[in-house]
Amino acid sequence: MTKTLRLTTALLLMLMACRPADADARSDFLAAMRRVESLRPDQPDPPRLKAYAIYAYLVAARLRRDLSAHPGPVVDADIDAFLNAHAGEPVARDLEHDWLLSLAARARWDWFLPRSTAVRDPRLVCARLAGRLATEPGLDLPADAIALWLLPRRPPAECAPVFAWLHRRGLLTLDLAETRTRAALAAGDPRLALDFAAALPPRRAAPLKLWAQLLATPEAALASIAADPSLTVPPAAIAAGFERLSRRDGAAALALLPRLLARPGTSGELQAELRRSAAVGAALDRDPGALAAFRALAPGQLDPRAAEWRVRAALWNGDFASALRAILALPPTVAALPRWRYWYARAIEATAGAAAARPLYAGIAGLRDYYGYLAADRLHQPYRLHARPSRDDRRAERRLAARPGLIRAHELLLCAMNAEATAEWQAALARADAATQVQAAHLAARWHWYIQSILSLKAAGDWDDLRLRYPRPYRAAVAAAQRRTRVPADWILAVMRQESLFRSDAVSPADAFGLMQMQPATAVLVAHRWRLRRPSVQALFEPRVAVTLGAAYLRELLDRYDGQLDLGLAAYNAGPAAVERWLPHRPMDADVWIENIPYGETRAYVQHIVEHIVVFAWTRGARPPRLARLLPPVRDTRIEREAQE
Repeated sequence: MTKTLRLTTALLLMLMACRPADADARSDFLAAMRRVESLRPDQPDPPRLKAYAIYAYLVAARLRRDLSAHPGPVVDADIDAFLNAHAGEPVARDLEHDWLLSLAARARWDWFLPRSTAVRDPRLVCARLAGRLATEPGLDLPADAIALWLLPRRPPAECAPVFAWLHRRGLLTLDLAETRTRAALAAGDPRLALDFAAALPPRRAAPLKLWAQLLATPEAALASIAADPSLTVPPAAIAAGFERLSRRDGAAALALLPRLLARPGTSGELQAELRRSAAVGAALDRDPGALAAFRALAPGQLDPRAAEWRVRAALWNGDFASALRAILALPPTVAALPRWRYWYARAIEATAGAAAARPLYAGIAGLRDYYGYLAADRLHQPYRLHARPSRDDRRAERRLAARPGLIRAHELLLCAMNAEATAEWQAALARADAATQVQAAHLAARWHWYIQSILSLKAAGDWDDLRLRYPRPYRAAVAAAQRRTRVPADWILAVMRQESLFRSDAVSPADAFGLMQMQPATAVLVAHRWRLRRPSVQALFEPRVAVTLGAAYLRELLDRYDGQLDLGLAAYNAGPAAVERWLPHRPMDADVWIENIPYGETRAYVQHIVEHIVVFAWTRGARPPRLARLLPPVRDTRIEREAQE
C-alpha cells in the first residue's frame, strides 16, 4: 500500500497556490487514497478525478488492496490489464512486484512465468526457478539453483522448493556446503556460518565453527589459539578474527600479537597480515604504540588503508618527521589527493619551516573544500568559493514541466508521495543531457524540492551554482530553533543538508527520521529536557518539530564539549560515547584530531558540515567564517575541570 500521506505546512501552502481545478482533483485523490488505506469502500470517481494526472496511482493502490484481500482470477485479470496499459511506467512497479509474489504463492505459473523474465528480487528469482521446475518436466537447472543456494544470506521461503529439488537430486554436496559456509564467514556473518556448518560432519565443521567463533568473540578465541599451539586453525580464520579484534580493541590486539606470531607454522604472509591489523587497530585507538607497530612492517606489507593510518598515527603523536616519510611512501594517486597534499605541506612546515611550505599550501588554497580552506588559513588568504550561477532558462523549464512524467512527479510531490514522485522524476530525466539537468535543477528548486534540485546539479556536473546547491528552506522553523537554542542558523542548515539533503520525510537505515535525522528515543529525551511536547515518530517529519529538536540536541552536545564544534558534530553523528573515547589527553590541533576520527563516515561528516557552514554564510551575504576560528585546538574539558578541582 502507499505510505501514509504526510501533508506538511509547506505542502499545504503549495496546494493553496495551485489552480482551483487542480486543487479540487487533488483533494478528491487524497480522500480516495485515504479510503484505500483505511480499507473503506470506494466511492464513484468524479470526471475531474479520472482526468487527474496521477489517477493511475489511485487505481494501482486499489488493485494492490484488492490483491491483498481477495486474490483470484478477477483481480489478476484487472492487474494484467493495468500493467499492460502502463508497461514500463513507475506506477506499475510496486503493483507488478506484489502481484508476482502473490502469483508465486498461489502457484499461478501461467501468469507468473511470462512476466518474471527480468526479476531481480531473490524471492522472485527463486519463485521463477520453482515455477519452471513445476511446469517443465525434465528441466535441468542445477547451476542456477546452486548459485542461489551458495549466496551468503538467509534464503527466502520462495527458495524452499528449489533447494528441496537440489537435495532430492543429491546435488548439495559436502564440498558445496563447505563453500557456502566459507562464503558466510567471508561476509562476516558468524551466525549464518554456524547455521550453514550444521550440514557438515563434525570433523569438517570444526575449523569453520572455530572461524565463526573468531568472528563472534575474537579476543577469547584468539587467546585460546595462542595458548594451544597444537590447534589447527586456517590462517584466514586467524587473520579475520584478529582484524576484527584490532578494530574493537587495539590494545588487546597488540597484547596478543607476540603470542600469535610465535605459534609454530605461522607463515610470513600471515605474520605480515597480523602486524598490519595490529598497527591499524592501535592507530584507530590512538595508542602510542601504533608508530612502533607500523615500523615493524616492511614497506611492501602496507596496504592503502594501513599506509594512510600510518600517517594519521604520526600526526596524532606529533611526529611530523615520521608523517612526512609516511606521506612520501603513499602511492602517487593517493598522495595527489587534497587531503595528503595538505598534510604534506603541514609536515614540511613542521620540519623545514613556513617558507618551504608556503608554495605547497598555495597549490590547494584555492579549492572549495575542507583542505583548501585549511590551506588558505595557513597562508592567511581569503577563501575562494568560485561561485557561478548556472543558466536559468524559464522557457526550457516550462517545457520540462509540461512533460507527462514531470507533471506526475509534481502532483505526487504535492500529495506527499515523495518516493513515487522521485521515481517519476528519475524516469523522466534518465537520458537527459547536462543542460537539461541544470534546468531541471532550477525547476525542482521552484517546486521547493531541494533534494532533486541538488541531485540534478550533481548529475549535470555543475558544482559552482552555490545558491542552488545551498538553499535556505524552512526559514521560520530554522529561525525559531536558532532563537530557542542559540545555535546559528548556518550551523542548523549545514547539519540539515548533510543529514537529509532537506528532505523532510527522510528515513535512514538506522531509523533516524526527518530533516535532522533524529532517532525517536533521542528525540523524546531531548524534548523532555527542553520541556517540549513529546514527539511521535510522525511528528519528526514536521519541519518545525524536527529542526527544533535537532538544534536542541546539537546545543546540548556543544555545551557538553564547551562549545567545540568539531566534537559536537562528531557526537551528533557517532554518539557522545564514541567521542569520549576519542578525546585527546592534551590539547591538540583540530585538524589533527579530525583527521584521526576512527570512523570514516564521521570524519567526512565533520569535514563536510564545516564546508557547508562556510558556504551558507556566503549565501546570506556574510563573510565566510574561517576554519581557524570555527575549529580551535581540541581539549578534553573533563581533564581541565579535574585540574581546577
